[in-house]
Amino acid sequence: MDLENANLFTAGYDNLNQTARNDDTSPSRLEIESYALDGRSPTDVGYSISPSSTHYQGPAASESIQESCLMRCFIEDLSPWFDHCDDLRHFQLVVPVRAQQCPTVKNAIFAVAARRLCRLPQYSTPKGILYRGQLLPHLKKSSALEYMLRCIPDLVRFPEIQNPVHQENIMAATVILRQYEEMDEEMDENELDSDYHDDRRVNFLAITQTIIDSMIESPLDNSLATAAYYIVIRQEIYNAFTRESIPHMRFDSDRWRNNSIANNMIIFSGEVATWRWGQKHTEEWTRLKLREQQLTHACMGEIEPILDLKANRAVGEIFPTVWYSFDFQVTAIQHLRLAQMILVAENPHLETASRASHRKAEAQVRSIVLNLCGIALNHLRIQPALVNAVIAINLYGEYFTDPDERDALVGIIDRTKDIHAWPMRKPYENLQDRWKMVDNAEL
Repeated sequence: MDLENANLFTAGYDNLNQTARNDDTSPSRLEIESYALDGRSPTDVGYSISPSSTHYQGPAASESIQESCLMRCFIEDLSPWFDHCDDLRHFQLVVPVRAQQCPTVKNAIFAVAARRLCRLPQYSTPKGILYRGQLLPHLKKSSALEYMLRCIPDLVRFPEIQNPVHQENIMAATVILRQYEEMDEEMDENELDSDYHDDRRVNFLAITQTIIDSMIESPLDNSLATAAYYIVIRQEIYNAFTRESIPHMRFDSDRWRNNSIANNMIIFSGEVATWRWGQKHTEEWTRLKLREQQLTHACMGEIEPILDLKANRAVGEIFPTVWYSFDFQVTAIQHLRLAQMILVAENPHLETASRASHRKAEAQVRSIVLNLCGIALNHLRIQPALVNAVIAINLYGEYFTDPDERDALVGIIDRTKDIHAWPMRKPYENLQDRWKMVDNAEL
C-alpha cells in the first residue's frame, strides 16, 4: 500500500466530506420499479456515468470508459451474487439507476467491480486491465480502495439520514461494500502494508457494521431495503461459516414468518451456526433436528431436483450430477444441506456412541459434502453455489482420506478462485493442515 493511499485514508475524511452529497434527488420509485416490471437492464436503456465524450483519449474520456466498464462489470458479473434469491433483481435493475443520483452507491459499485477486474488474470495485460475490448490503463489495485474511501462520509453520517430513499441507498452501498471486504479479505502478501491495512480494515468494518446492525434491528419496509436486509442476513451467515463464529443476528420467527423457502433455509442454517459455535446445548440440538424435519416435510416438494444421479466411480466420477430448475432451489437446498451436515457431525450423542455410529456419521457428512459440490458444479451460473461447496469442504474436508476425493475437493477450491476471484488461500491451507493431522494420526 503506497504512502499516498495511506495518507488519503488517515487524513482524507474532511476532503471527502466536502465532495460527497446527499441523495435527495433520487428518481421516483415508479421510475425505478419500471425496470423490474418490463425486464430491462440499466445497460439496455443507455446507462451513462459521465457526459464526457469518449472519442478522444484524454483523462476525462479515459475515466468515463473506466467507470462505464466498472458499471457493466457490476451489472453483468456481480449483481447475480446479490440477486440470486430476488425475483425482482434489485441489484441488477434498481441499484445502477440509484447510482446515477447517489455517488456513494456509484463508488461502492466501482470499488467491488475494480477489485474483481484487478484480481482475475484474464483481464490483465502488459498495458493494463482489458475489459470487453476497452483498455483501462488507470485501473490499478489501489483503485478499489480509492473508490471505497469516497463512500465513507455518507456511511459515517448514516444515523443522521432521515430521507428514506437515501437510507435505502446507503444500505445498498453497505451491502456492496461488505462484498468488497469479503473479496479483500485475503490480499496477497505483496499487496499489504500490514499495519496500515489492519487499521483501515478495523475502521471500515466498524463503520459498516453499525449500518448492518441497524438494518437487522430495524429493517425498513421498502422494496430495495428489504432486498438489502436479506442479503445482509446471508452475509452474516456466510461470515459465521467462514470464520466459525456466531452470526451477529437475532432469530425472530415473527419477523420471518412469511419468508421464501430459500430465506427460510438460510435462516435455519444461521440458527445451526449459532448453536455450533455457541454453547452447543443438547436440548437446542434436539430442537434444531425437529425444525429440520419440519422444514424438510414442508418444503422438499418444492425443491426436488429434476435430475439426481449418483457418481459413477467406475469412470472416475467423484461428485453426483444434480440439476435444479430455479436459482432459489439451489440456494435453499445448499443451506439446508450445510445445516444437516453440521447437525450430523456435531451430534452431541456421538460422544457416548459406538465406533459404528461414528463411522456412519462420517459417511453421511462425506456424502453431504460431495452432494454440495455436485450441486455447485452443475449450477455454475449461480455464483454463490461454489462458495457454499467450499464452506462445506473447509468445515469437514478432514473426513476424506481417499486421494481421488481429496484431489477433487482441491479442484473445487481452485475452480472457485479461478471463476470468481474469491480469496481461497485460507481454505486451502486449512484443508491441507487438517489432512496432515489426520494422516499423521493414522501412522
